[in-house]
Amino acid sequence: MRLIPSLLALLPVASAAACTAKAPDPKPAGTAAGLANGSFTADLNGLRIHYEVHGQGPVLMALTNSWGLSLEALRVLYRPLEEKLTLVYFDPRGMGGSGPVREESDRGLAAVRADFQALRAHLKLQRVNAIGWSNGAINLIWLAREHPETLSSAVFVHGMASLGPEDIEAMQAAHPELAKSYGALMAAVAKPGLTPAEQTTLQRKMWLADYFPTLCADPAKGRALVAEVFRDAQLSWPHAAYANKELPTFDARALLARIPVRSLVIAGSHDLLPPSRVKVLADGLPNAKFVVFEHSGHFSPVEEEEGFKAAVYAFLGVGGSGRSPVR
Repeated sequence: MRLIPSLLALLPVASAAACTAKAPDPKPAGTAAGLANGSFTADLNGLRIHYEVHGQGPVLMALTNSWGLSLEALRVLYRPLEEKLTLVYFDPRGMGGSGPVREESDRGLAAVRADFQALRAHLKLQRVNAIGWSNGAINLIWLAREHPETLSSAVFVHGMASLGPEDIEAMQAAHPELAKSYGALMAAVAKPGLTPAEQTTLQRKMWLADYFPTLCADPAKGRALVAEVFRDAQLSWPHAAYANKELPTFDARALLARIPVRSLVIAGSHDLLPPSRVKVLADGLPNAKFVVFEHSGHFSPVEEEEGFKAAVYAFLGVGGSGRSPVR
């Protein structure tokens, strides 16, 4: 029995056309000048996209997750960074305050990248710092490969450079109860006559009760953390199902050497796959710093909030308190 979507729902990445990487010039990233805090909508790529701006200081744009997650969850993860950074968040197509999907590919990774770039241009920011968590971190590889000239830096939070059948087998072997729970979810959502809303209700119950807590270093404490992160956020089973179908495995390792963007790669010691799998991403990037959070799983921004904030602040040169767990 395959663990579906599991990390596959969080990590799959569609292939992208090759392009010639151009190293960004050393000018500083755009600052918050002219960016008012608040909630807004813009017509981008022929769709209504909802976005929010919060904080002060240099701009850090969040690359949202394609598997069906509204921006509220990412804001819980990154809210502490708003003390010294201006965070820009947006809802993916068909989620939150953004307009409905027009076709199935609107739920895909390329659509998220397109909306990121369109929003950056809409805000008149030539270059920005970018951050992606999980599936967003993997998609950030493709974003940085396609348009390195638009990024001052990239922060990869719990992403990997590849995911193969051996990784899936390792996760299933290490977490047989989670695999069983996912099998039950897949059977439940496949019942004839269920609406997408009913499927999403089943998904939300299982993900918040079983799946996401398992991704934490301490699953018992993880339940409360997960409940807070996703309390106000929307999930979407149609998005998750498309993410799993779009590409159930991937290998971006050959692209890494051609990504000149200055990068921070973050791993958790207790994630479903070990930090060594994340280190492949850091080792392959020409200009990357690798950080391991010893007391975190897949949610280091909330599992080790102060350390996460210190690491990102130090990397972006905006100062901060606490010690970064860089190793």
